[in-house]
Amino acid sequence: MRHRPTTRAEGDDIVLNRSGRLIRRIVLTVVGLAVLGLGVAMLALPGPGFLIIALGFFILSLEYEWARHRFEQARQKAADLADQAAANALSSAFTIVFGLGMIAAGVAWIAVDTLPASSPWSGGSLIFSGLVVLATMIVSLWQARQAREAGLPTPAELLDQREREREQAEHETRHGHEHGHEPAGERAGY
Repeated sequence: MRHRPTTRAEGDDIVLNRSGRLIRRIVLTVVGLAVLGLGVAMLALPGPGFLIIALGFFILSLEYEWARHRFEQARQKAADLADQAAANALSSAFTIVFGLGMIAAGVAWIAVDTLPASSPWSGGSLIFSGLVVLATMIVSLWQARQAREAGLPTPAELLDQREREREQAEHETRHGHEHGHEPAGERAGY
């Protein structure tokens, strides 16, 4: 069976297809890194830093395998923080007021031209951040309520339990070393 020669039009399609993939990769990389940078900045500035970092890693994970693992870590950290905030009524109220305040500030930054850096972009990013904060808090509160109604531990209670178990394991490891005992794996040469 012989292969027919590639026509000029088919060859152009192959080149365009490769070019399209390269452009897609470049665009996703630039956008992903920009969103990731914004999320890192939001760790110090007002905003849902870990959620935006997770979004940045999600965008990068569309092209890069290494980013998939990082996305899951950042997503879990953001969910853990939201669950902890939902466990405390005062933290929940503060988070909701904060999210509403971000939305109000975003509207002001769009509507009032005399504010510093006033623009639809800066206002829109504040509104978006506020909506993300509110959505995350609502989901965390809903999950906690569902768990309580089912008689199960809430996500925050599970986090506290994991933290206590980790601290206990660290204490036992230190305590064993202080008394000349080594964990079984170390005795066996692992």
